[in-house]
Amino acid sequence: MKTLDVSRETLNCFCQYEILLSKWNTKINLVSKKTLGDIWDRHFLDSGQIINHIEASGKRWVDVGSGAGFPGLVVALLLRDRKIDIDLTLVEKNQKKVFFLNEVIRQFNLSVKVINNNIADIKTLNADILTARAFSELNELIEIAYHHGKKGCICLFLKGENYSLELDKTLNYWFFDYDVVDSLTNPSGKIIRVKNIFKR
Repeated sequence: MKTLDVSRETLNCFCQYEILLSKWNTKINLVSKKTLGDIWDRHFLDSGQIINHIEASGKRWVDVGSGAGFPGLVVALLLRDRKIDIDLTLVEKNQKKVFFLNEVIRQFNLSVKVINNNIADIKTLNADILTARAFSELNELIEIAYHHGKKGCICLFLKGENYSLELDKTLNYWFFDYDVVDSLTNPSGKIIRVKNIFKR
């Protein structure tokens, strides 16, 4: 897998993942059809790159709005490949997408929990790490992290070219430490790494 060194077994899992995603996408809108020809870069690598920006071992990781498993299930496959043990929970309110997530988890025998509910209706998840990709604007993500992250929680949010506008808007309502990292897959994409969130 481009720039992510994985075993042959894990590479085979990603090949199967691609087949599953393409098959299910004909019935459920998991990802944009125009991205199906570029699943490896657009979805797998884009999701997987975040593990290079976090120390995950032994942590409780919560992925919000997991959809087709991005980044949550990609993270699960990569960390298992590296023999890094985590407690991973995916949150997805769309039941059809939850069916897909559970099918991928079953086929690859992943140790991942899926919560089929709106994140706003769930009791505090006490995450050490919280992630989201293509879920909502940063202001809402910070609100979610404030409620579901424990003290010291680190958030990784994958964002597009409007990230700076979202940051400016969000900083009107919240205090937090952050740094911005360039995406490996999208020239205008960024990973926003957030910690120490406080309300203004």
